[in-house]
Amino acid sequence: MIPNGVTPADDQIAADIFGVSVGYWQDTKHWEKIRGLKLLNRKGSRRRLYSKEQLLAARAEEERAKAVNEKPRYDLPPVPASGSPDDLLDLEESLQALPESRRVTLPTWKSYRYGKKTRLPDPDFNLGGKEVDGEIVGGEDFWRRRTILDWDKDRPDRGNPTGRPVGVKESQSRPPNPQAEERKERARQLLNEHPTTLTAKMLGEDLGVHPVHAERLLRAARLDKVIHLLKANPDLTPEDVQRETGLHVTKHASKLLDDARKAGTDSQ
Repeated sequence: MIPNGVTPADDQIAADIFGVSVGYWQDTKHWEKIRGLKLLNRKGSRRRLYSKEQLLAARAEEERAKAVNEKPRYDLPPVPASGSPDDLLDLEESLQALPESRRVTLPTWKSYRYGKKTRLPDPDFNLGGKEVDGEIVGGEDFWRRRTILDWDKDRPDRGNPTGRPVGVKESQSRPPNPQAEERKERARQLLNEHPTTLTAKMLGEDLGVHPVHAERLLRAARLDKVIHLLKANPDLTPEDVQRETGLHVTKHASKLLDDARKAGTDSQ
C-alpha cells in the first residue's frame, strides 16, 4: 500500500538515487542497512516499495556522514498513516479494501482485471512500466481506494445478476459527461494534427489529466480513427495503421486494426 502523500519508489528508483545498479542494490540489500526505512509493499508482493522522500533523506545523510567520516545517523521523514481514500492499492489490496460481504475470491478478482462482463476500473497509477505506442507495458498497477469503492457501489449485489429488484426495468443510460466528451474530441483533434508524434505524455499535458487517463484517451482516439479509415478502405493494413496513428510496433497496429474491425461489425 502506498499511503496518500508518499511518492512511491521501487528498486530501480532506489538504485538510481544511491547511484548504483539495481542488481547491486538488490544483492547488497542496502535497504536493510537504513534504519527507519519503511517497506510499503505487502508481504508476498513481487515488488519492493519505498517512500522516495525517505530514500532521498537517507542518501543525503549517507553523503554527509561519508564527508565527515561518521556513521550515518538516519532521521527519515515519517510515512503518513494509511486509511486515506487516496491511498494507492495493488490488485490484492484493492480486493481487501471492499467490505467482507462484497469480496469475491482472489482468482475471480484477478479475472476482473481484464474481464469483459465484470471489469475493474482502469488503474490510477503504474509503477515501473514503460510507455510503448501510448500504452504502459509492464510495471505494477495501483488503484486509489476511492476508485475501487466508487466502482463497487455500482456493482450488482451478489446473487442478483442485474443489481435491480425483480420486475424493475433497467433505467436509461447516463447522459454523456460534457467534459469527458470534450477531452475525447480534443484527443481526436490532436491525433489528426500530429498523427506520428502525439504521445500520451503530450496529450496528458495538453488536457491536464493523469498519464494513465491520457493513455486511454489516446488509445480511444486511435481506435476511432482506424474505424473511420476502414469505412473508406476495407483493405486497410497494419502498416497503414502505423502510418496514420504513429504506432511503432506492428503487433500493436494489428491489434488496433482487429479491434476496429470488431467494433465496426458490432455496430452494424
